[in-house]
Amino acid sequence: MYLLGPFALTDRTGASLAPRSQKAQALLAMLAVARRGARSRAWLRDKLWSDRSQEQASASLRQALMEIRKSLGLARDLVQADKVTVWLDLEQIELDIDETTLSSDAHDQLLEGIDIRDPEFEDWLSLERQNWQTRRQADRPVSKHQPQKRLPVSSGLVDPLRVGRHEYPGPDLLVRDAGIDPRVLGAAPPWPVLMRLQPPQVIGLGDKGRIVALQLQNLLTRSLGETLGIGVADLSFEGSSPAAIEVDPSPAKVLPITARIRLTFEGDAVLAQAVLRRRSDGAHVWSGEQVANRFSVRCGSMSELHPIITRIVDQVGEYLLSPWVEDPACAGADLLHAIDSIFRLSRQDLERAERLLARCIAQAPSGAAYAWLAFIRTFQIGQRFNIADTQMMEEARALSHWALDLDATNPVSLALVGHVHSFLFADYDRATNLFEKAIHLNPAQPLGWDLYAMLHCFTGQPSKAVAMSRWVSQLVAHSRYKYYFDTTRCISAALAGDHAAAIAAGEEALLERPQFNSVLRYLASSHAHANHLEQAGKYLMRLQVIEPDLSISAMRESRYPILGTEGGQLLIEGLVKAGIRAQ
Repeated sequence: MYLLGPFALTDRTGASLAPRSQKAQALLAMLAVARRGARSRAWLRDKLWSDRSQEQASASLRQALMEIRKSLGLARDLVQADKVTVWLDLEQIELDIDETTLSSDAHDQLLEGIDIRDPEFEDWLSLERQNWQTRRQADRPVSKHQPQKRLPVSSGLVDPLRVGRHEYPGPDLLVRDAGIDPRVLGAAPPWPVLMRLQPPQVIGLGDKGRIVALQLQNLLTRSLGETLGIGVADLSFEGSSPAAIEVDPSPAKVLPITARIRLTFEGDAVLAQAVLRRRSDGAHVWSGEQVANRFSVRCGSMSELHPIITRIVDQVGEYLLSPWVEDPACAGADLLHAIDSIFRLSRQDLERAERLLARCIAQAPSGAAYAWLAFIRTFQIGQRFNIADTQMMEEARALSHWALDLDATNPVSLALVGHVHSFLFADYDRATNLFEKAIHLNPAQPLGWDLYAMLHCFTGQPSKAVAMSRWVSQLVAHSRYKYYFDTTRCISAALAGDHAAAIAAGEEALLERPQFNSVLRYLASSHAHANHLEQAGKYLMRLQVIEPDLSISAMRESRYPILGTEGGQLLIEGLVKAGIRAQ
């Protein structure tokens, strides 16, 4: 495939396999430059048919895929598609941009002459051309006289940019081409509490290093607001010091802790360090670090640095929930305590969370409070605490509508509402759009990735869910709610038939939440599949204490969406083998 200069696609004999229409050619090119050759249907529709309705865009995408397969002939398996994703088999493709030596005189323009006349595509193409030029310049040989220091290049168990092909698009690739219109972000809300961020420190890479630091600080600012409801008094680079910027504490309060990010660029690596300190005396509260690949960061790929953002947010959240915080009413504590109760997962905790959220809404209605209330409905129905009657379903729909009506740009709210649409209403297309928008707006927000993984479980694509849940496990490695995300790892692995991985993740989650019936279901099933029948029986007995009327037919009546997939059949077979009742 030739992407430099005019688009071309040939077989080994030189015969052209390129489709005639430029939109079909553009579709192939967009898949080719994705790191795993994969894009979601929603993303492709938004880039190539942004001026059409969802139904028209979906029909146009199907037509373009038919044209591509027809032009490929015997090689039609080069392009595959399912309900959510379209991908190109990169193992069967040679790309000129891979073969070209970046420091050579390859000055051909990327996709020269292509004219789609869709503003979303034009924005994407412009950004791709800029990225191509940045890549060429960044990869020019360094002078042999320039000393090169080295830091370790890898810091995580799983590199999200090196997960097996065709499993999911990848965090940076979703973000890089998001095309989010800044006009839709609206004005900042009146935060009840502020937190000071000290000026980021940068060693190496000059102005580009400072830009990276500001991007990371901006992501932290968004994450604190979206997750904890905290505004930020951001102390910028130029001439600032803790005493140089005064923040009016009225009506907002200022937290007694500050945060600072430090980036060190050395050799092939970037070391990101974060520290929380007390404002009163500068005493150390917490520190953490993350290592990333320097070349990836220079080219705009920030995903390897995202775990440090989630760690800072987790630590600030733990501080606000800690018993030694003097004023428990600060920072919208009702919302934080409601979220904490939701993740405790019991019937009583969900009821407490409802009361706290109702109080939040009575005091100051917010999209986040409505979204969390809607999310509670999925737990109540999924855990069979409540019957999925018409009233409860309509209540969840109404809460979701109010959440987005009040705040359509909060990635947490978008993810929660996306889960409501996928779990309760099986509206996977709508849910996909919400999840991808959430990830576009904040790729460091683990909840969006986790609930998007569950959508892939519901649609019978557990291998993609496994890849996403592994990435989430890096983001939440130190989270107080890690057990919740381990549950998704357990479910996706069990549905994919990897029962050893399901057992490992499930038993880790069960250490923190021994009565969580979702985990018990999958552990009983996976142990039975692994022929650990005694252990499977023990988990089933624990499950039946929580759900004494549990049976296969009862699970079907609860509208559990997974049961209609191949993985769901695996779950049922394992539970039957463990000894569950059919009726």
